[in-house]
Amino acid sequence: MRLAIEINGLQKSYGNTPVLEDFDLAVPSGTIFGLIGPNGAGKSTLIGILIGMLDYDEGRVTINGLPLSEENELEIKRQVATVLQPPLLFEHFTSHDFLHYICDVYGIGKDARKGKMDSLLDYLGLSKFEHTKIDKLSAGSRKKLSFCAAVLSDPQILFLDEPFESIDVISIGRMKTILNQLKKNGVTIIITSHILEIVENLCDDIAILHNQKIIAYLDSNTRKELKEDTSLNEIFEHYVQVEHPKDDVLKWL
Repeated sequence: MRLAIEINGLQKSYGNTPVLEDFDLAVPSGTIFGLIGPNGAGKSTLIGILIGMLDYDEGRVTINGLPLSEENELEIKRQVATVLQPPLLFEHFTSHDFLHYICDVYGIGKDARKGKMDSLLDYLGLSKFEHTKIDKLSAGSRKKLSFCAAVLSDPQILFLDEPFESIDVISIGRMKTILNQLKKNGVTIIITSHILEIVENLCDDIAILHNQKIIAYLDSNTRKELKEDTSLNEIFEHYVQVEHPKDDVLKWL
């Protein structure tokens, strides 16, 4: 089995506070992989490390067979695209100019880019904002624009940190359609999200991150063996040991 991401013994702390500790993870190529966990579990930190925005203290990280290092940084960045939370955009560009900039960076020819850009903007309901400055866009439109830029870069690996936050229901459905098509094309997609229903329905494999480590890994075969009436939400609450408040805690309502 070819791996898109392989992590062994990763350590990351902020000061004296460990965020990832003796962390191991393997993500198969050509799959949609879901990473879930409580707030503060370290999901965004992990994405930041994998895309080269954050350093780590110890461990070994391999992306598409290349060790994550200064020597391989440029080649890895050519293969990877990211949608962060919040998205990183050039605030005073228009949507049109920003996407053209992305195409320039990734060497997408002027003849090929227009059709791709126009179809993406139209499909995700952004055409009317094509000449609007990014700092005037809503949170949902900004997230969708960042998603368009990531798709346009033709990545081999796509990291999505809370990609569906602030997105309307119709656009979520269309983003899921795009992601499934990317998967068919061999792209590996790693998603962090608090919307467990989407993760459950969209992802092949799912890992639960808690207390600085992966505490559960549900591959596609394991998930098929689960009882039909067992939801990902119930599995998540079991593993992270969620404490439920007493029924009368809001009796004053």
